[in-house]
Amino acid sequence: MSEILLEMKGITKNYGGIKALDNVDFELKKGELLCLLGENGAGKSTLMKILSGVVQPTEGEIFFEGEKVNITNPSAAHQIGISTVYQELVQFPNMTIAENVFMGRYPKKNGLVDFKQLRSQTLSLMDELHIHFSPDDHILSLSVAQRQLVEIMKAVSFDSKIIIFDEPTSSLTNEETQILFRIIGDLKNKGVSLIYISHRLEDIFAIGDRITVLRDGKNSGGGMVKDLDVDGVIAMMVGRSLKSQFPKIHVDIGEEILRVEHINNAHVKDTSFSLKRGEILGFGGLIGAGRTELMRAILGLDDCTGDIYKDGKKITNKNPTQAIKNSFALVPEDRKDQGLVLIRSILHNMEMSSLKQLSQAGFMKTDMEKMKTAAYIKKLHIKTAGPHQLAGDLSGGNQQKVVLAKCLITMPDILILDEPTRGIDVGSKAEIYEIMSDLVKQGVSIIMISSELPELINMSDRIIVMREGAITGELPASEATEEAVMKLATKEAIRT
Repeated sequence: MSEILLEMKGITKNYGGIKALDNVDFELKKGELLCLLGENGAGKSTLMKILSGVVQPTEGEIFFEGEKVNITNPSAAHQIGISTVYQELVQFPNMTIAENVFMGRYPKKNGLVDFKQLRSQTLSLMDELHIHFSPDDHILSLSVAQRQLVEIMKAVSFDSKIIIFDEPTSSLTNEETQILFRIIGDLKNKGVSLIYISHRLEDIFAIGDRITVLRDGKNSGGGMVKDLDVDGVIAMMVGRSLKSQFPKIHVDIGEEILRVEHINNAHVKDTSFSLKRGEILGFGGLIGAGRTELMRAILGLDDCTGDIYKDGKKITNKNPTQAIKNSFALVPEDRKDQGLVLIRSILHNMEMSSLKQLSQAGFMKTDMEKMKTAAYIKKLHIKTAGPHQLAGDLSGGNQQKVVLAKCLITMPDILILDEPTRGIDVGSKAEIYEIMSDLVKQGVSIIMISSELPELINMSDRIIVMREGAITGELPASEATEEAVMKLATKEAIRT
């Protein structure tokens, strides 16, 4: 593994007056799995976009197999053997797997697409990667994990010598993650070099060979995975030692604020639970367990039967507007599609759930909206050029804080957080946890759905576990372990 396959020397990228990358050096050896780490906004994506030909460097050189190369576009990257499996999958949902894998490179016969040969080539790829579903299946019918496997097939179809994986496990279950790790291991054994970007440090220590860390657009450190520990890696990423990855504070839990009884619909089965004032109530379970669907039903996003009581009084949330009036707020699991309008400013996004209180006679109270926005930018430590910066230009962690600010402006009593730290770095995670602790100290009650077991166990006062739309058990914080949660996540439901 000592032979250098790729070298990037002195890479600098300027966007106007901002240096996204500043004299970065990067190298990759043949057959190694190199983990590229850093906080959101550290420059990881920009560096990989340069390597994959999406953007051009302001300064610097790239050497591939010892020769200087000029990667002017993604096609040029493919030609020399560099492919990327993106976090945000770019696919044609109404076309088949085979058509997606070989898009723009279909085999031809007599000037027409040779669908028989196309199917045969796809089946050969599936056999090579030990993937077992039909090449005739439409992308629309596949799970997120299966769609990701299609992207891996596409990358391998280019006879890639380097494959870049961008946050590949952020939406996968533990079982799906193990399948991905098996495929990555097979690719390594065949001599493919891999660059793996992830905020999940457990992934890095499970499969990585070597680590390179960026911070503020510069090289910050690195080393062999076997020689490093979690605290050392975090210090390289954030430039400081985090006192705790999970800065939860003790709060005296108050009286019951919410009780839901016998919630039923197509996705949720006779589900009942309660929430107390100042409590963080965690919801665990495998992806598809019905946790998100339960919260959607409570908030009036989906129809259901059953009863909801707040502060002892029966209420009805017929729709999200009524839920907001009843002092509920939701940070959804998909911030880009469900939580933000990416082409609008931070200010416009923050005020979306509070238009009534920020307006009078149909006109916005501009001074108040500016004041509120500025206050939450400061309070939540949002890194931005200003309130008029587009939400789509922010890092993932800062986007999540904007969604959270939009909720907090409504002054909720009950805040529902659905996968609150998915796809954000350890520094931003710690800040989100600190915000959660501050909120419960002020008497806000939090429901947190999380598929990250360390987060669920360390930040919750109590954990409810679901499977197939029903509750399978409940654990106090003192008894919660990863094994106990997983046991409940895979057992039959409790019938109430």
